[in-house]
Amino acid sequence: MKPITSGQAEQCVTVIKDAARKAGEEAIAELRDNNVINSDNLQRFLESGGQMATKIKGFVKGMIAEMAENIMGYLKLISGAETLILDATDGTETIAKSKDTFNGYLDSDFCNWNLDVPSQPTKEQKVSVFEMTKNGTFSQIYNGLSSNLDSLCLTQAQIIGFVKKHRKWLRADGYGTFFLFKRDEDFFVANVYVYDDGSLDVSVIEFSDDYVWYAGGRHRVVVPQLDTLAS
Repeated sequence: MKPITSGQAEQCVTVIKDAARKAGEEAIAELRDNNVINSDNLQRFLESGGQMATKIKGFVKGMIAEMAENIMGYLKLISGAETLILDATDGTETIAKSKDTFNGYLDSDFCNWNLDVPSQPTKEQKVSVFEMTKNGTFSQIYNGLSSNLDSLCLTQAQIIGFVKKHRKWLRADGYGTFFLFKRDEDFFVANVYVYDDGSLDVSVIEFSDDYVWYAGGRHRVVVPQLDTLAS
């Protein structure tokens, strides 16, 4: 995916300005005719420029991300309107020893497959959240984002950090959120489930598993923010 050009960015700003002017004129006229606004309360609005700019920025970011769709292979970006940051870690936390976080089912294969090992420390990391749009295996899903699987991996400590800090971005209703991680030269996927009672389950699956995941479940995928999606 190619980054946007400066010309496209400027054209987008022009479209937003024109649309905002038209929508603003119509909104003011309707509020005036319905006696919702008058000279006094409209002046208070005019004096809240900084606050209004922040609100408008958030709305416009969400609208552009939604309308652009940002579909990459088997996935659609759903976190484009927000900047999600993982805190730095010392790499010592492992999923196998995180029963307090994963208070439902914690897959014993994290130990059976010798995955209970610390990672290297990590700095702050921006991440992106995608949702499945097409049925696919792990290989199809992740290679649709990048052929460099290492660039799509998080450490176990970062996965735990995401679950704690950005829990609202986990797929709910008993469907999975996928996190790719690596042990030596082997890739695995941690699959996190959130249930209605608030409990969290986590299982581990070999990346090479050829199971086809159904897009109707809208499973989510969390990866480091890709350069092509950087803000």
